[in-house]
Amino acid sequence: MPSPLLLLPNTYRAFYGAFPALHPFQRQVIDPLLNGQDLVLQSATGSGKTEAVLAPCIERVIQSGRALAVVYIVPTRALAVDIERRIGPVITRLGLSMGMRTGDVKRAGGARPDLLITTPESLDVALGSANADLRQFVQRIGSVIIDEVHPLVHAYRGRQLSCLLQRLERRADKPVQKIALSATIANIDAVIACFGLRADAARLIAPVQRDILPHLVHLKNDTAELVQLIDDLHERYHYQKILLFANSRSRCDRLFSLLNHDGAFQGMAELHYSNLKPKARQEAEHRFRRRTQALCIATSTLELGIDIGDVDGVVLYEPPDSASAFLQRIGRANRRAGQTQVWGICRGESAQRQLLQFLGLLHLSRQGIVETTPPRTLPSVFVQQILSCLYEKKRLSPEALCNLFPEHKPILEDVFARMAQTGWLRKDAIPGLFRGSWRYRDCFMDRRIWSNFPEPEEEYALEFAGETIADLPQSIVRQLALGDRVPLIGKRLRITGIDTGQRKRVVAQPAEHLDDKDIFWAGAGFQVSYEVAQAVRQVLQNEGAESPDGLFSRAQKLLSNAQARYAHTVQLHNGIAVGRTPGGLYRYHTHLGAIGNAMVQWAIARATAEGDLTVASDALGIDCSHWIDFQSLSLPTTRDAFQQWAEQHVETLTGLFSLNAFVSALPRAYQVAEIAEFLFDPRLAEAFHTYRTQSSDIASGDP
Repeated sequence: MPSPLLLLPNTYRAFYGAFPALHPFQRQVIDPLLNGQDLVLQSATGSGKTEAVLAPCIERVIQSGRALAVVYIVPTRALAVDIERRIGPVITRLGLSMGMRTGDVKRAGGARPDLLITTPESLDVALGSANADLRQFVQRIGSVIIDEVHPLVHAYRGRQLSCLLQRLERRADKPVQKIALSATIANIDAVIACFGLRADAARLIAPVQRDILPHLVHLKNDTAELVQLIDDLHERYHYQKILLFANSRSRCDRLFSLLNHDGAFQGMAELHYSNLKPKARQEAEHRFRRRTQALCIATSTLELGIDIGDVDGVVLYEPPDSASAFLQRIGRANRRAGQTQVWGICRGESAQRQLLQFLGLLHLSRQGIVETTPPRTLPSVFVQQILSCLYEKKRLSPEALCNLFPEHKPILEDVFARMAQTGWLRKDAIPGLFRGSWRYRDCFMDRRIWSNFPEPEEEYALEFAGETIADLPQSIVRQLALGDRVPLIGKRLRITGIDTGQRKRVVAQPAEHLDDKDIFWAGAGFQVSYEVAQAVRQVLQNEGAESPDGLFSRAQKLLSNAQARYAHTVQLHNGIAVGRTPGGLYRYHTHLGAIGNAMVQWAIARATAEGDLTVASDALGIDCSHWIDFQSLSLPTTRDAFQQWAEQHVETLTGLFSLNAFVSALPRAYQVAEIAEFLFDPRLAEAFHTYRTQSSDIASGDP
């Protein structure tokens, strides 16, 4: 293979001048990308994927005489800012122009940008824009790079992006090169199918995964002991930079309030989550990156590739819900080393279950297994795309839409007809054409026609020291009262004013001490996956084998107790192991994940007439006061049955999943079908079939 310097005569030094050497995958992608081939690239976080694909794509731009342009799509605004910071100087050095368009920032990059960094939503706006420079840029797009593609596959925003790519290629009247990147891709074929990559797309999985060195601890007093643990990481393990992930914003607030006021990182802690203003998040990233000693406490906002410099260790305050999130989080540490140091904290009443979940995540990660998402049509995205096309064209016909998305013609015809009946569309003076009606106008004025996010909550400005420092959703404001002293947005606050009128604001002053009051950031999500639950089953069945590495003594005791209790279960003919909880309930070890076990719980509640029934579920199993005959449960076993089941539980399921704001615009049958798409999993259908056809009698074990 020719030298990369010869293949990339214009861009090699600009992109790789500071690199001591190239990874093999950085060499391997050059030839297919220069030839305009589509590509899916999986490589570890921090391994240089961005440079690997941009260098040959920008080389093509230069060699075309700037007739071509590149769009770089990221899932978050924060990542867009980070990519611009890292790549901007390189593009300037090459004499080219770069723009950025997100909900926060619109930098055109001059009249003729060569690279545009954007999100799916802002690309949607750009496709419909009347701006002459932007329309000319869209015509020049030759390559589309989709970074951190894994959360988009078969999700709302991914389906939207797939539609946008079809519209882009229709506009250009030629195929556009598509490049997808991630550290965690469960199924490359799913990526290719979801985003319409060509059949000859290059596939490259780079084996640069580092060894994982886990340290799993059980904290009984998670206030004093957490401070001591962080101090030990600094003093005994010589960690200077620590990234701590928590699973909720309220947890982040509590931990920040504790660790920024006590211990080795007092006054050196940062807070990072989505409700902070963009400027506050960017300043936190900058300080953490620049300081030699710092602690950053974050939710999932720092999972996705943002450059925060080298981190000595990652601390996970309770396990994440998926193997994908686990790999993304631990991949932030030790980028310059061959090993990843990760500390997992188990705490509270569910510490044992948390430990098992950590061990399941480690088991999956070491095998390179992440969650798969079944294909989904998600018809509500077509509601959004009809509105977006209406913005672009001003008038629409159902025939034109069916011509644009011919594979979805029946859905489009039904959805279009429903929208014409419900105030979204109205007939134009020209027969067969439609314009926007009052619902379209309202949605447009709120700038919501380009987004497939859930319906936004009404937000309140949080004012502190005369400055608005964050937005608070109404669900948080409802929990506040005048005089409350609570941790919010990285500060200890005393609430001095709550304006529920036109201004919608919360006013606060500093507080020296906090009340014993928890603030809950509500929202659908955090559903432990089927894959993780199944991996935990293997951990439990491994009693007597060599102990997993990295367990401190308390954690080892938790595991031993869990495995011993599992060893005393009885096995049913349907494959379920049954034991007793310390409280005397039956414990059915189903290991179906959070969604599957919730379905079983609801089926038990509907099938049991006794008034003294107690039943609850988690990701690993069902706790119940009664012995259950699973053959008698009304559980769905086919895709059609899942849809019927969704119809029966539609109100409950609507709150369980983060449905986008346009689901309500669909015909009722399509609303149910969309919920069923989130619900259906062929592995659950197979498990339910086993429960319905196999006996619930004891097959083995001591009764």
